[in-house]
Amino acid sequence: MRINESVESKWESTLHFQRFMLGVICGLLPILCTVLGVITYGFDEVYRWSSISITYQSSFAFVMISALTLCTFFLGTYMGYDLGDRIFTLLAAIGAVGVVLFPCTFDDSAPVIAWSSFLGFIPSAVSDILHYISAGLVFGSFALMILTQFTKGKQAKKNKLYRICGWIMVAAIICLVVSGFIPSAPGWLTMLYEFIMLEAFSVAFLVKSGVNINMFKRG
Repeated sequence: MRINESVESKWESTLHFQRFMLGVICGLLPILCTVLGVITYGFDEVYRWSSISITYQSSFAFVMISALTLCTFFLGTYMGYDLGDRIFTLLAAIGAVGVVLFPCTFDDSAPVIAWSSFLGFIPSAVSDILHYISAGLVFGSFALMILTQFTKGKQAKKNKLYRICGWIMVAAIICLVVSGFIPSAPGWLTMLYEFIMLEAFSVAFLVKSGVNINMFKRG
């Protein structure tokens, strides 16, 4: 009995740690990309930094690639409590890999051939489509996981917070898609919606992790 309890305790600690790391990484990513955008383009042209994904086209590509690689690792090894947890995290991990493998372009002057750090030269049109599908898979899986999996607990206040975070993500996804069909929509809206989605995800995962310093103590 004690052995089983010990194993279960370590499993819980690992789960909390994974949630904590995912929350931290996804919470810091849009902030870092905004700061790097200012460094790259300056304050006068900060809105040219129109998406987190455009980091791929800069000298700071390693930041996005490193963050997404870490997220893929934690998502891919996240077992969760049931099959639903596993499905959502695996889908998100696959999406994160796709975002890294297939860069996207943001203007009409972009080359016909895109450069992927892992696949080499690929047609921009193909890379763009696969990138958007991958990003949608990541954000969609995150939102659905928070709304359907995190709310299974009995703590009403936390469930309310999870629903708020989840629906914020859903609303941001809808706004992002709609703005894509509006030619006059400013490019920085994409960055704004991505920022909102990742911060909402971060809050939900950090709260779910317990943000407990004891998780880092050796037992």
